[in-house]
Amino acid sequence: MTDDFDEPLEGDIGPAAPASRPAPPTRAEAAAAADAAEQLRRYELEREERRRRTNAFSGRVALAAVALLLGFLAYDSVATALEARRRGDAWVYPPAVIAGVCLATLAVMAVLTGLARRRRRR
Repeated sequence: MTDDFDEPLEGDIGPAAPASRPAPPTRAEAAAAADAAEQLRRYELEREERRRRTNAFSGRVALAAVALLLGFLAYDSVATALEARRRGDAWVYPPAVIAGVCLATLAVMAVLTGLARRRRRR
């Protein structure tokens, strides 16, 4: 490196080229850009539709799993309540109440599912 400020530094290739304005796009370039934008919009719409279908399927699977779990809990609570009643133990408060809550929740889920299906059919 030199101490002379007027000399170019090592690796310099010269002054920067003046900034030039880009030429306006031709009709072919504009049409190609519009086609690319339309293709991108179409791709995004397809992707959104796939995402909606996947989310709907996941929701149905989760709803079925919750319904099975609530059904099992209700069945087990009813069996426990019957056994406790037969033995003369307290059967209303923990087991019968839990069975009632599970069955009520199942009923609410069934009504909401029916309403959602009716809404989708319209």
